[in-house]
Amino acid sequence: MGLAANRILGLILITAVLLAGGCKSASKVRTTEVNDVLIDALIEHHNERVQHIDRVWARVSVRIKGTDSQGKGFEEQGEGHLQVTQPDSVSLSIGKLGETYFAYGSNAERYWMFDLSNSDHRVSLVGAIANLTAERAGEIGLSVHPGDLISSLGIEPIDADGLVEARWELGVEQVVLSVPSRWGVNEYWFDPSTGLVMRVISLGASGEEIAVSELSRYKPLLGEQRLETSIKVPGKVEVSRAGLSGEYVRIELSEPSQRAIKPMVYNPDRLARAYRVHEMIDLDQPAENSSPANP
Repeated sequence: MGLAANRILGLILITAVLLAGGCKSASKVRTTEVNDVLIDALIEHHNERVQHIDRVWARVSVRIKGTDSQGKGFEEQGEGHLQVTQPDSVSLSIGKLGETYFAYGSNAERYWMFDLSNSDHRVSLVGAIANLTAERAGEIGLSVHPGDLISSLGIEPIDADGLVEARWELGVEQVVLSVPSRWGVNEYWFDPSTGLVMRVISLGASGEEIAVSELSRYKPLLGEQRLETSIKVPGKVEVSRAGLSGEYVRIELSEPSQRAIKPMVYNPDRLARAYRVHEMIDLDQPAENSSPANP
């Protein structure tokens, strides 16, 4: 796999923290530091905004700073497309000069990554969401669940009844609301003056920090007719992974809209044919069971 693909995949897919399914329900605990009226108002305002966001299509500029498999630092920059359809489908492609080098995403059943950087040996890696564990994800460079990009964009609704904790973060004057995630807890950091999410922190089952997503430059979401709406989405998302100082993925969205999205971008089988993949790797099988793609 080219350009330290596993490392890049791990860095980018930590741009993730999504569904609350599969977790034990937690008791609602509200600290006395945050007024319940404010908590309810923030959740209501947030859910009112995101309920109108059933999909997002955007051109993106992506900058990646990390460390390759030899321990050497690198910086990469590319362009591509981000496509999201609620509640669980994500697609992100990255390339240069109109050529796609990486494509990855997830749907309700599967997650995938395509390394297309070597035109003579294009590879797809596909696994079943149902079989994905934190340990297995770690083996291929993933920090958290691959569908979690939706939460990191701050466009997923919050279940008030599932609230684990609420607190003031006095240093930045933000309200932090914690809700269950698949593998732990997600913290949403709200600016109480705007009601917008400024940060999403993914915590593991033991409370350890996994990844931090910083949201900024909110901009209007364009409607199907490319007309500006009153709905705002972050124009810049910068994600860093715990324990990797100075490494990040920065995604800048250009003219995010609710235009129609082709179903094939969420179908790894169709993508494999479209990209003319040479080798298909089933992440749920031993490595030696990988197979060449059908011509």
